[in-house]
Amino acid sequence: MEITIGKFTLETLTSGMYERPKDIYREYIQNAVDSIDIAVSEKLVKADKARIDLVIDKERQSIRISDNGTGIGVDYAGKYLLDIGHSPKRFTNARGFRGIGRLAGLAYCHTLIFETSAAGEDKRTVIEFDAHTLCERMLNENIDIDLLSLISDVVTVKVEREARTKHYFNVVMTGVEDTDGILDVDRVQEYLEQVAPVDFDRTFGWGRIIKSKLKVYGFTSSSYNIFVGDGKTSTPVMKAYRDTVISDRLRKLEDNISEVETKVFSYEGEIVAYLWYARTSFYGTLQDEAIKGLRVRKGNILIGDKTTLNHVFKDERFNGWLLGELHILSDRLIPNARRDEMEKNAAYSAMISELRTWADEISADIRKTSNQRSSDKKAQRIIEFAQNETTPDTESATTVVMPEVTLISKAETEQVNHTELVAALDILIGAQKSNTKYKALNLQTNITIEQKKVLERVFDILCVDESQQSNELITKIIKEFVPNTVVFER
Repeated sequence: MEITIGKFTLETLTSGMYERPKDIYREYIQNAVDSIDIAVSEKLVKADKARIDLVIDKERQSIRISDNGTGIGVDYAGKYLLDIGHSPKRFTNARGFRGIGRLAGLAYCHTLIFETSAAGEDKRTVIEFDAHTLCERMLNENIDIDLLSLISDVVTVKVEREARTKHYFNVVMTGVEDTDGILDVDRVQEYLEQVAPVDFDRTFGWGRIIKSKLKVYGFTSSSYNIFVGDGKTSTPVMKAYRDTVISDRLRKLEDNISEVETKVFSYEGEIVAYLWYARTSFYGTLQDEAIKGLRVRKGNILIGDKTTLNHVFKDERFNGWLLGELHILSDRLIPNARRDEMEKNAAYSAMISELRTWADEISADIRKTSNQRSSDKKAQRIIEFAQNETTPDTESATTVVMPEVTLISKAETEQVNHTELVAALDILIGAQKSNTKYKALNLQTNITIEQKKVLERVFDILCVDESQQSNELITKIIKEFVPNTVVFER
């Protein structure tokens, strides 16, 4: 039986696989750090000298991603790089393990080139994909060809001379279309600040504390030297966290991190994930898209985005009030092919269940903090109102009685909800604002404060003339607003 793999399968494995075009950077960086890990372990390069460079030339429409990891030997490069959906990293701790990420760039350029050399070899392998021709043949309905034949027709493999001391892997894309800003250095930098496996910026004072707390559990977050530039200058990529944050869409309030707290998640006796999150004043949703929301990371590479953990909160908006990271530690928890979520298995279900319990607790803390702040603001409002408002005429004003709040013990005092106090303050504010100069108006309960104030102004105008005619007119007006009312008196 002959089995054919259709040419449109390639579309599924490239543009159809990833949600954002900029995810091509994540895929190539992911493979680069796996190579660097091996190079460091084999002492081919020191950790502080290992690096990944992204050079984006918008004018020439080209992208180059280079690393000084192990590279791939000439005897293995062809098969390794041309195999689809096959990877020797499948059952290892490597971040890339499905053997399809290397094809990600095909959907966004005319030519995709891999250049690689391994230490100790005097040769390098260059594999070039004619992505433009490949795309044309895929879209041409008159060309009936299977996937393997299609790729064979658009790929060339060359072996060239190289220095024995060199070890590297380069991804070169030419004829790149600037889809979703993949040729915009600043936008790529912003993307990588969230996604790439890099360290905290030195300006983030809590970074050292977070890493120290991680070490308590024997966990060190892997970070790498990644640089982005245009070929003339380059900038190191660091995580975007800062000690000061801006909260609330309307008020844009400045807030500070007051504490960083941690939690571990276990499954069958094994720690499978580690969470750090920041405590702030919880003024509202964070305004910096680069840090808002708890982020899921494995191998310190982002999985999904800022909304990935929204579903663990009963009130999803609260995830946007938080900043922090959930680091996946166990190989039992596996990113899906798109790396926008985790594969659903028993370990994942157990972690999510525990995470939801925690989310309920932190949501309660947020509500408590917010309610306390609202109560304090209302208390301040009544103080300011009492200080600024003139005392109403004792003959015409109604008396407002404040309800008593009975506290049984000092311990209970700290637990008393502010509801009764707030209600009392609201009553007093409402009564004070509804008072007028006219007792007949103050006694009416079935007309609004706004109506009372309008009538008060009308009566003031009429009472310039103290004639019997004006008094009769005022009485008539009140009876029109409130039938069966008392006779007007001032």
